[in-house]
Amino acid sequence: MLKELRIEKAALAGAFIVLLAFSACNSNHDSEFTTLNSELEYQSPIDFDILLAGNFGEPRPWHFHGGLDIKTDNQEGKNVMAVADGYVSRLTVGMFGFGNAIYVSHPDGLTSVYCHLQRFADKYERLISRSGGQDTLSVWFPADSLPVRGGELIAISGNTGHSTGPHLHLELHDTRTWAMRDPMEKLARLIADTVAPQAHSLMAIPQGSEGSFCGSSQKQTFPIGQGGEKRQNTDFEMQREFTAWGRVGFALWADDYSHNTYHRYGIRSMRLLVDGREVFRSDVDSIPISCQQEVNLWGDYDHWLKTRIWYMKAFREKDMRLPILHAGFDRGIIDFREERPYRLTFILRDYQGNSSTYRLTVRGERNSCVAASAGPGVLSRYQLFRQCLWPLYSFRE
Repeated sequence: MLKELRIEKAALAGAFIVLLAFSACNSNHDSEFTTLNSELEYQSPIDFDILLAGNFGEPRPWHFHGGLDIKTDNQEGKNVMAVADGYVSRLTVGMFGFGNAIYVSHPDGLTSVYCHLQRFADKYERLISRSGGQDTLSVWFPADSLPVRGGELIAISGNTGHSTGPHLHLELHDTRTWAMRDPMEKLARLIADTVAPQAHSLMAIPQGSEGSFCGSSQKQTFPIGQGGEKRQNTDFEMQREFTAWGRVGFALWADDYSHNTYHRYGIRSMRLLVDGREVFRSDVDSIPISCQQEVNLWGDYDHWLKTRIWYMKAFREKDMRLPILHAGFDRGIIDFREERPYRLTFILRDYQGNSSTYRLTVRGERNSCVAASAGPGVLSRYQLFRQCLWPLYSFRE
């Protein structure tokens, strides 16, 4: 009896430690979010309607897209204004692929970065010494030397650095940690959008010998969704019934869209529910610079190399530390261990709240070739504990 009590107390203590880890992780994120949403009015960096060529967090090989690409009608020479009050804290030339870039630090703890500029406003151009060649320059300024007001001209748009055409690349960073933030959190009200994200294809990923899908242990893809790409909402039911046994992960090929452009964007939020219970959620709101390369783990990089299509997983691979991925001990992987129908629901959502829903039924069908899974043990709990303690910061460049 005493032995059983000790075991039960040890189990409760372990659960309490993991709960503390979740609480610490979540409360840290919430406190930062509250701080970064103080009463500072943000406005457009341009003096015409905002149309996007790219959004924050788009998956690309070895990195996420770190900001918004704002269209400038394929022309250079447009006025670029500060998005909020603050001070010019840095000018760079020929660094990070940004070409000419100006940094404005704001009193709410954020720094806005304006990239691929043709040149800086005259008062800032006078502060740097260009050689006329391929310059690499970085000049920092103290907080009291170059104050700027929201809406004040700071630069002229261009096509410098690693740019495939004239546009303004706008980034938003946590000034203290330099984690990348989604500028949509400040500018969404200025961007018209009633078009929901759309899924194109579903990928089933059995977990080695511990899972099978439709009788196979190999990755498989299946078309999903409707023919049209731009819709206000989608509520799609896959008519085919699938079978599975053991541990299986899923991934989606999906894109977001907007008004009056042909561009496709990354997905801000994806949820996976099983029988109405959330097992995985991604929310691309903040990405530490040091987590950039984990885009190749969240997406199926091998498949991208062959097809140039990103399937983003609705589960967390082992040792992933991306804070934008949320799952329990099962990491979002579904364990089909009962001979019954399972109802899977994917929900895609953009920042403005436009959403699409995709449903399918997977019937648990026993497969003697599937090995029994060990289930979450002490090691996997420790790994999740480490992931929760992963900081939301990286390195200031």
